[in-house]
This record gives sequence, C-alpha cells and structure tokens, in this order.
Amino acid sequence: MISIKQVSQLQNHQQGAVLIFALLIMLLTGIISSTVMRTGILEVKMVSNSQFKEEAFQTTDAILNAVTANQANFVVAGDVGFKVCPLGASDTSCNSTSISVPTEITGVPSTVNLNYYMVRKGPLLSPLPIRQQASTASSASSFNIATFEVVAEYDGREAGFGHQVVYQGVGIKVASSAQ
Repeated sequence: MISIKQVSQLQNHQQGAVLIFALLIMLLTGIISSTVMRTGILEVKMVSNSQFKEEAFQTTDAILNAVTANQANFVVAGDVGFKVCPLGASDTSCNSTSISVPTEITGVPSTVNLNYYMVRKGPLLSPLPIRQQASTASSASSFNIATFEVVAEYDGREAGFGHQVVYQGVGIKVASSAQ
C-alpha cells in the first residue's frame, strides 16, 4: 500500500513535468500562430497588389477607349511625330492639347500620376486597305488612312498603387484633300 507521503512526493514530481510539457505546447502553439499570421499578412499584400494592378489596367483601358471613341481627338494636320496631349496639359513636347476625355474616367487619387497622349505614327496611307479592289470601290480613291499610337500610363508606385502602360494603334479614315 502507498503511504500519504509517497503520494505527495509523486504529485510534486508530476506537477513539475506537466508544467514543462505545458510550456512546450504553448511555445509550439505560439510559433505556429505567428507563422499563420505572417502568411495571412503576405497573402493580403499579394491580393492588394493584384487589385491595384487591375485597377491601373482598367483605368488606362478606359482612357484609351474614351480617346479612340471620339474622332475629334485625332489631329491629322500634323506630320509624323505630331504629339497631341489632353486639354490643358503643360507638357512642352506636345504639339497640340486637344484630347477630350470625361473627367469621371480621369478621376484618380492625387498620389497617382496619370498621363495619356497620342502620336502620329506614319504618313497618310493610300489606297485604303479594303477587301474589294480599289477599282470596284467607287469612293476608295477619295480617302487615305492616318495612323496613330495612343498611350495611357497610370503610375501610382510611390503611393503603393499599381503601374500600367497601355499602347493602342489606331487608323483613321480621312478625305484625300485633308492633310
């Protein structure tokens, strides 16, 4: 039979072992929870970066669509390299400032640099690249094609936002008498 003194000694030894075991379990739990939190924070940053990049692309694409939707934005009077910028632009490399885009498209945070313009890329092309022969298309000889490159850049890198540059080529049909 076990005496009370022996039971008390056994309890004292067991309590110390349980304490060490409990501390080890708590240490492992802390390490695992810390790793899970770091992984979660990293995933949130990755999702945010993806969201900012998509937002930057959507904005630049909307600007390109707005510019190309309005044929009045295309200035055919200039030669190759003629650069057309937005209304009110202060860029000294611009030959004209006549691009009109709705303000709801260009409304970006003040920390984002939004730049868009178009450049005349080639001389007037004639005859028109049509599916019919020029001799069967009665008005084909009355028109030329002016080619442009439209560029939109969204730069929010300093504020932690996305960065995107999108280029689009455009051909505009113009009457042969217009230069």
